[in-house]
Amino acid sequence: MQEILAFITNWWQYALIPIISALVGWGTNILALRMTFHPLEFIGIKPFIGWQGIIPAKAAKMASRTVDLMTGRLISVEEVTARLKAERVMKEIEPHLAPMIKEIIAEVAQEHYPRLWPRLPEAIKTRIYERALEDSPKVVEAILQDIQLHIHDLLDLKKMSVDILLRNKKLLNRIFLQCGENEFRFIERSGLFFGFLFGLVQMAVWIYYPVWWLHPLCGFLVGYLTNWLALKMIFRPLRPKQYGPLVVQGLFLQRQQEVSKEYAALITSEVVSAKNIMKAIFMGEASDKLLTIVEKHIQVSADNDPGISTTLFAKATGQKDYNTVKEKIVARLVVSVPGLVDALLNYADEALDLENTMRTRMQELSPEEYETLLRTAFEEDEWKLIVVGAILGIAVGWLQVTLLLGG
Repeated sequence: MQEILAFITNWWQYALIPIISALVGWGTNILALRMTFHPLEFIGIKPFIGWQGIIPAKAAKMASRTVDLMTGRLISVEEVTARLKAERVMKEIEPHLAPMIKEIIAEVAQEHYPRLWPRLPEAIKTRIYERALEDSPKVVEAILQDIQLHIHDLLDLKKMSVDILLRNKKLLNRIFLQCGENEFRFIERSGLFFGFLFGLVQMAVWIYYPVWWLHPLCGFLVGYLTNWLALKMIFRPLRPKQYGPLVVQGLFLQRQQEVSKEYAALITSEVVSAKNIMKAIFMGEASDKLLTIVEKHIQVSADNDPGISTTLFAKATGQKDYNTVKEKIVARLVVSVPGLVDALLNYADEALDLENTMRTRMQELSPEEYETLLRTAFEEDEWKLIVVGAILGIAVGWLQVTLLLGG
């Protein structure tokens, strides 16, 4: 009876308990999410005190794990070039290749023969340009076949992707945030709900057992359990389980079809885009190997070109000088090849069709494989988030003690 009278007299103090508990659950969950992704760079005094978002702090490992799934199960390096067809490649670059060949031949000839070249009839010059271009389809096909044969030497898809994510930690964060948007929203809101429920239990206990340590203890439990429960509900159970009429599955697992679509669109536009792939092949660390391949096939074409070598131009300049000029033309063509990349991008996007390929394969992943996409962001350091929530809960519990016992 005495407890009931105390409750009636101080009802507003008791009513505050579940409200504060709900705010603790909500606040600690929000804090946990913020600490997962922010700040991008370390703030504080190393190595004593400070913080950097868990994902930015472990960007190399997070990026590597994310890319492992992508390159291991969703897309292979062989597919990057196997879908490109030589005839379409030639069609796309021809409008840019013809003026480039003409310009290079004219520039080199003018440099070596400033008096002779301007006097050559335009018909002969035109024939030289046309003959140089005639073999281009064969050269392009040979180069493309060689690239496909040596693609592992020319493109490290994993390294390319990891490097992009390491240079752009915001993008790395965005992958997790965009794919887990609904789940992160659930974590925030569930803290409010679970915190309120725990608060009701705490209030009932406090009415009959008003000891000072109850609130710090309950604050600890609320801060700890709201984070723990939210994470469990996101990832467990992996497969649907039926409990009477109720079918239960981890929230993230339920959205595999939807997330696959968003993830594929984001990754293929920002990471394994045709632009990034072409840039890595033509201008990356292994670009010298590619230029060696290009030079080999252009040189073969030039050496087997009786059309130019028997022209008036070759006879007038002398075979020795002509060979020197030809070598310079080949060298400049090789160096200019990467400039044709932009002309290939639209076709490459269409031919590779990476977004649809990745989406389809991701939708077919097993629950265990699919779970790793988002679980990577939490699995190693989720204990830190839970502990931080628990510590904050204790602090708020002490404030409750002050309010209830001090008032």
